[in-house]
Amino acid sequence: MNNDPWASAELAEAPAGWILAPENGWGALVVWAAGQGNFVRVRAAAGDRYGTVVHRLQNGIERLEPFILTEADVESIDDDIDSYLADAGIAPRPRGYDWFIRRPPNTDPGEDAFWGAVWAATTATLRHDAAHPSTLKGFAEEALARMYLG
Repeated sequence: MNNDPWASAELAEAPAGWILAPENGWGALVVWAAGQGNFVRVRAAAGDRYGTVVHRLQNGIERLEPFILTEADVESIDDDIDSYLADAGIAPRPRGYDWFIRRPPNTDPGEDAFWGAVWAATTATLRHDAAHPSTLKGFAEEALARMYLG
């Protein structure tokens, strides 16, 4: 057993059906909580990375505006993720990768369904004001363990 919580297979591409983790603290915490064997990493492709600004208009319509992330943007995102993980007592993850999670059995297809199920299972017994990374850490780990048991 490797003591590095981020130790994983480094693949050329994600296995079919595995779920891309979002580039934010919650996504990184869920990857960590899934545990070794339930996540892999793929070297981030060279070239442009994109973000999206969502403009919510007064009439309720959302307008999406893509933009290219600069190296400084990517560095800032990684710093924010490391800060979130530190708040949870988790070591920073290696940078420069896309992280993928194995879909637990009996979960609905679709990435949104997976993320919704993980959030619901993690926060089911939490007060709405208790969603701090240090609090979510154990609950996410328990929720994913139950999900992987099927």
